[in-house]
Parts: sequence; C-alpha cells; structure tokens
Amino acid sequence: MISTEGFFLRRPISIYNIKAGEISFLYKVVGGGTKALSKLKKGDSAQVLGPLGEGYPVKTAEYLPVIVAGGTGIASIHFLATKLKTKGTLFYGASSKADLLCLKEFKKLGWKTEVATEDATAGHKGYITDVLNKKLTDKNVVFACGPTPMLKKIIDIAKQKGAKGFVSLEEHMACGVGNCQGCAVKIGDEYKMTCNCGPVFNIAEVEL
Repeated sequence: MISTEGFFLRRPISIYNIKAGEISFLYKVVGGGTKALSKLKKGDSAQVLGPLGEGYPVKTAEYLPVIVAGGTGIASIHFLATKLKTKGTLFYGASSKADLLCLKEFKKLGWKTEVATEDATAGHKGYITDVLNKKLTDKNVVFACGPTPMLKKIIDIAKQKGAKGFVSLEEHMACGVGNCQGCAVKIGDEYKMTCNCGPVFNIAEVEL
C-alpha cells in the first residue's frame, strides 16, 4: 500500500520486481493517487505499508505453470515469474498492442507467450480466455491476475479442465490490514478480506 503527501488513503500496488536491493512497481495512472505517484522524482519520498497479505505459492510440484494476465495485472505476475523454477506459458490479454507490457522480460525469463488483443493489433483477436480454454489441461497450475470478469472466466475454465490454480483479486482497499472491511470477498462459505487474507486465493474456493 503506497501513498504520497496530500492523500489520506494508500493505493494497493503489487511488487513488480526486487533486484539488487531495489523494489520496483508497475502501475497505470487512473486517478489522483497514481497520478501523484507518477510525478515523484529521484529523492522524493512516499509512504509504504507492506508487504501485506498472502502471495502466490511458488511450489508447483509436478504441475506445469500457466500464467494469465489482463492489462496491468501483468505486474504481480511478473514478480511470480522470476520466482518459479519451472517455466511455462504466459497468456496475456489487453485491449490493444499498445497496452501489452513486459513481453520481452518474460521471454528473457524463459517463458513462452500467447497474446490476445480485442482490436486484433497483436496475437489472437478477442479475449485471452478463449486461447486459454483451448490449451489448458489438468496438468497445469494456473496463476492469474486481471479484471474481475476475466478472473471469473478463468476460474470457470480451470474447474472445467480440472486444473489447479490461484487468482489475485483486484479489490479496492483502504486500510490494508482488514479493519475497514471494505474489500470483503466470498471465499468458500465465508467472507474474507482481500487485503490480509489475499489478494491471492485458491480458485477452488473463490466465488465471483
């Protein structure tokens, strides 16, 4: 959770990478908070609370990992890709070619890539979940981050194919520690806070 001077509430932002003692973040400017972050210069400071919650499990046993990202959901998925010993396939969807990020970085890490854009400017025309539906098997373990409609479709596909997996939910968060109850999601038979119980949850338990 990150905030700058003048903003009371922090913004939840995933870690993009950790290298040589430096933590980097990848985000999209969508409002006042992220706009203020984008204007920070070298030597400026920001308030950071974290790391918080539960991340992706990196032990995939005998399963071949599949990473699925939508839009800026690529940020948290990239950090996961640097930690997984077994390299699989990245399925990445966006509105247009201009919205696709980090593909060169994934290829350098040894990942195969499948791309889909809604306007057909790169890869498959349509949604990346259409490509995933054709190629996912019960030998895969899925790691996904992106818009809620995309995650819902991924969960349905994974359950149909008998694949295990985990999704990182993109809920609005305020406190980051579970006190405000603003990021509650249905997990199994109960509601849990995305900020401290997630944001990563097992797809077998998520109801979207």
